[in-house]
Amino acid sequence: NVNNCSYFCHQASGVGLRQTIGAGTGTVTLEDLDRSDLAFVIGANPASNHPRLMRTLMDLKRRGGRVIVINPIRELGLVRFAVPSDVRSLLFGTPIADHYLQPHIGADIALLSAIAKGVIELGGTDSRFIGEHTEGHEEWRAVLDGLDWPTLVGESGVPEPEIRAAAQAYADSKAAVF
Repeated sequence: NVNNCSYFCHQASGVGLRQTIGAGTGTVTLEDLDRSDLAFVIGANPASNHPRLMRTLMDLKRRGGRVIVINPIRELGLVRFAVPSDVRSLLFGTPIADHYLQPHIGADIALLSAIAKGVIELGGTDSRFIGEHTEGHEEWRAVLDGLDWPTLVGESGVPEPEIRAAAQAYADSKAAVF
């Protein structure tokens, strides 16, 4: 009956997820990554605490997929990682991040808004999916349309070309996982 680190680490995220998506845990599995061609790793360092995910990211990279890391801190294991169960990776390392975006601390909303704005400008949205599975899209889109690039770049701390490269990767993707 004693709270442990897992309770303290996950209680807040579980409450937030339940309020927003109706489930207290994440909805993405490692198998989802096996079918993806792009993974966004946001604010996490799986190289330190989730080696199984690193193996999956290595496999994604080897089949031509891409990884975008968003983290204010440059985690070296997300730049290059040595997967111990893979001889080639263990000896030579595996490049992980194709793009490593380092926003200001607390600027993730500005950065994700900028990426979304870039995707929309590229025509990279799925109108059918949006129409069938979302609510409030037009209101959200109006907010994005009201944001200008200099403000988003300044607030996020990420240069515009890097943001646009992430938006292009998402627009080009057939199956992205966040």
